[in-house]
Amino acid sequence: MKANKSASAPLSIRGIIILAFFVVATITLGIYGFSSVYVVKNNISHPELTRWFDVFYSTFKLFSLISSPADEALKHWAISAARLSAVCTVFFSIAFATFFAAGSWFKSNILVKYYKNHYIIFGLNSESAYLIDDLLNKKEKVVIVEKNHNNPLITQYKKKKATLIMGDASDMAIQLKAAILKAKAMVAITGCDLTNLAILKTLVESPYKPELHCHIGIDNVMSYKLFEPSAFYSIENIKKQSTGLLINIFNLSEKIAIDLVQSMGLGENTDTSSNTSAPVSVLISGFGEIGESILRELLLLAHFCNHKKVEITVLATQPHDFFITHHQVFEHCNGKGLDLWDITFVGSEQQLQNPSNFNHIIVCDEDENIALKSILRFYDMCTLAQLKTTDNTTTFHYYNALNHHIEHQQIKSFGALKKVLSFNQLLDNNSEVLAQRSHNTYAKTELALSALTPEALSVLIEKHDQDTVDSTQWLHWVNQPLFKRNSNFTEKRHFPMKLLALGGSIPAVTFKNSVATKQEELDYLPYLNEFSDLNMALIQHWIKFIKKQTGLNNQQLTHRIHALAKTEHNRWNAFHIVNNWRYGKSKNEAMKTHDCLLSWSDLEEKRPDTIKYDYKNIYHIAESLALIET
Repeated sequence: MKANKSASAPLSIRGIIILAFFVVATITLGIYGFSSVYVVKNNISHPELTRWFDVFYSTFKLFSLISSPADEALKHWAISAARLSAVCTVFFSIAFATFFAAGSWFKSNILVKYYKNHYIIFGLNSESAYLIDDLLNKKEKVVIVEKNHNNPLITQYKKKKATLIMGDASDMAIQLKAAILKAKAMVAITGCDLTNLAILKTLVESPYKPELHCHIGIDNVMSYKLFEPSAFYSIENIKKQSTGLLINIFNLSEKIAIDLVQSMGLGENTDTSSNTSAPVSVLISGFGEIGESILRELLLLAHFCNHKKVEITVLATQPHDFFITHHQVFEHCNGKGLDLWDITFVGSEQQLQNPSNFNHIIVCDEDENIALKSILRFYDMCTLAQLKTTDNTTTFHYYNALNHHIEHQQIKSFGALKKVLSFNQLLDNNSEVLAQRSHNTYAKTELALSALTPEALSVLIEKHDQDTVDSTQWLHWVNQPLFKRNSNFTEKRHFPMKLLALGGSIPAVTFKNSVATKQEELDYLPYLNEFSDLNMALIQHWIKFIKKQTGLNNQQLTHRIHALAKTEHNRWNAFHIVNNWRYGKSKNEAMKTHDCLLSWSDLEEKRPDTIKYDYKNIYHIAESLALIET
């Protein structure tokens, strides 16, 4: 969804300009006309000053609409024109004042009925205000639905000429009043999961079957269970009841964590390809909603080519239930189960041995003043320790929702709500576009389709899903369960960690040519020839870039690919375990069991037929990165 770029002057500015024109025209014409009658003519016996008083009096009396000029005045065209202009001035003043006084009512009850391709925001609060402001700045039509008549933000957004509708957002009559059947997208961000879900339920059960992008805010990540297979809000159930709804679920703390980890350079300040390097270590200080989301994101993505477990220390001064809500994580860390992470919780700074040993320090206190004080204290402690060792590689990050920059070279803020809750981040996210394009490539292979435009491919995939009764065989992106979509997102977010071992980020020019000028034999790469659907030309360009950047020969590159395939399987394991899946003899999405939740060595022994797909995900990086440039 792209924002409209057309701009128009606000109605109040246009109205003032028009009103001012009529006023100036009336005064100018009146003075000219009456002066021609009262001052210039010699047969009038009054003194000249008195005659000028009469000129101004008669001119301003025109606005009363009861002026009765002398017979002589009717002989001058300017006076007649001034009388007409005065009538227009008075009429327009009344109309303008009426619209200004009742404008919000008019927009909310009359004008909104004619809206098309607008955005509906359910909930007016400090969080939704960032998105509303961004949409208004892009000259988009925005309809706000709010239940609380005493909300102090209502006056503010009336002044900003936003359309406000007061009422219960879960009431279909209120949704219809907001012209939801013609809207481009809706965002439920009321601050209450139950209210947001009630809004969605109304849409799902609506007899009108709207075609609409629905973005549902969820504050408690445990509410994600309500979208799992067989639940009422599962994609399968929603699509069966209302085929036109496209559902996206977002959690604000989760989006902040994703933004941080993608920008902090996780693992970049150590050699994650070397077996002799120390493990990547991270300190999380403050363990509220933000801290918990960051820990979850690190558990998903902190998997590197050298297979050394990430060491995460959490400074939590208050009791928490993380291992209760993420019970499978507890079963697979600190030497247990698949042993994917080392996680340590401490209750005070005194229990931290040496903060300068951490690669990354993240302060997540949701009080910005406390967060700033904490990060400055950690910075001082690390600086003093690292000056003695000439090692200054720790990165420092602190939560700063209001985006107050301190302009420090090494201390970076994260979590600016103006960015996280912007149009580009929430409604037009490039990561979803990339994941969707990547998924369509997979669907094209499944349907054995040849080269097609994205639009034609989407039509064929949609027809396939309509003809398929079994929802597990649906291929269209919007018909995929949220869990599968999130899995695809997570795989793409892990690219930077894999690329650390493959020469780093890839410049766009690498994929400019679709055909390699001189093809290199790549038979030495494991499992590559088993996949006919891979774009070999793109892989050729990528391998050439990797060798140039890293200096690896064929044998070393093969060893690196083997290591990354194992890393990819660790990441896949982590994604399922963080979402509380466990090992089972067969895959069962409802029961959250999977027969591939095994260590790499056990997978090679028990499911050797699946290993090649971990390698495929490595080779698929080239095609996915090329999609970004298209």
